[in-house]
Amino acid sequence: MHSGNNVGEASRPRTTRKSGPRRQDTFRLLLILTEFPPTFGGMQTHAVQLCRYLHERGYHAEVATYRGPEVEFPFPVHRCLSRIGFTENLRTLESLTRTVRPDLLYASTIFYGRLSASTGIPMIARSAGNDVLRPWIVWPYRRFSRFLSTPSIEDILYRRFRKLDWPELIESLMLNRRKAEMAQSARQITRILANSDYTAGLLRELSVTNVDILPGGVDTRRFHPLRDTRDELGLPHDKHLLMTACRMVPKKGLDLLMRAVAKLPDTHLLIAGEGRQLPKCSALAEQLGITGRVTFAGCIPHEDLQRYYWAADQFVLASREHVDPRTGLRDVETMGRVLCEAHAAGVPVIASRSGGIPSIVDHGRNGLLFEENDLDGLIHSIERLHGDRNLSRYLVNEGFNDAAEKWDWAVICRSHERIFRAACVSGPRDASSLFVTGSAFNITADAGCLSPGE
Repeated sequence: MHSGNNVGEASRPRTTRKSGPRRQDTFRLLLILTEFPPTFGGMQTHAVQLCRYLHERGYHAEVATYRGPEVEFPFPVHRCLSRIGFTENLRTLESLTRTVRPDLLYASTIFYGRLSASTGIPMIARSAGNDVLRPWIVWPYRRFSRFLSTPSIEDILYRRFRKLDWPELIESLMLNRRKAEMAQSARQITRILANSDYTAGLLRELSVTNVDILPGGVDTRRFHPLRDTRDELGLPHDKHLLMTACRMVPKKGLDLLMRAVAKLPDTHLLIAGEGRQLPKCSALAEQLGITGRVTFAGCIPHEDLQRYYWAADQFVLASREHVDPRTGLRDVETMGRVLCEAHAAGVPVIASRSGGIPSIVDHGRNGLLFEENDLDGLIHSIERLHGDRNLSRYLVNEGFNDAAEKWDWAVICRSHERIFRAACVSGPRDASSLFVTGSAFNITADAGCLSPGE
């Protein structure tokens, strides 16, 4: 936004925040949302947006989530699930379905397909990819599940886990059993909504074919560019400002991005995020001699993140597939919600051709892609956009329209609603006939209907 990438009035989002009239032919849903406030992140934001939409549309929606502090919502929230005892959770949920009597089950991971099989209630599940790559079903066995779900025992174990220097070791234990449980569950789900082509491909490798692609989302009104924020954030005006927003973990490729900055003396790098790699990144900045040209902003509250996008000349996501050499666990950028946010904020986007990123960034149309770990390719992309204002404006406008028309929460929630209704009409075993396998779906803003997307 800082260097003339502002999006004009004619390019304002064409979607609205209104959910539409309340439906009279609504049904009952039980949503199994393991990532839910009071903690916040991408999955929690997705969960809250969907629940509020359904509530405003007149659906009777109740949430089942992990035990924890209460947060007030205008719909029932059952904080009844254990973070450890998976089969105990299945028993708890079976009991809850008898009370709630839902017409449809929805889950934010693909772990709960057995609940659909045991109750005969159709289930729609979302997959963000990591539930396939690293299925975090902590204790996948029936034996001891109830004991490990005891709140006092669970609290002790969970606190100790969070303090580990190497939690991947625990995650790698029983991995084959977890993957078997995950794969069996996925094949019992009526429909799975993958966040990218990459995630859909992971599911198909498990012989799961009942998959559609539904990425997103983003609050386009909140991220809409309003002003230059460099002064209020204490960022330099005399540098070309590159921004990235991410957890500071190996897969984000921060070392590559910092090496690019070292070779581009007129640039300044803003990193919004925190994580275990912060000491390594700080040391690398000193080693490269760019300490004064890197701002480590730390963890930024999501409601304030848009101000950081507005300060940037370019947004860069240099992700790579990372394989832990000790455990073999894979960590991949399965979509990249920050890319949707950057598009909505009117910032030119550069990203690696890694994982699910190409489902969001269409090279040469709404952003530029470079190959994983390709330092020269990254530098070339930064310099190309910096030197070509016409290309930069074109990419910004296309990305801005994509954010409004494909990834805005109103669009994403209407897509969920249509799929929910189709599943309820057809039942748990026949819903796949109502979908085009593996297709992406968009909503037309006026009619609110599904049509095959790009």
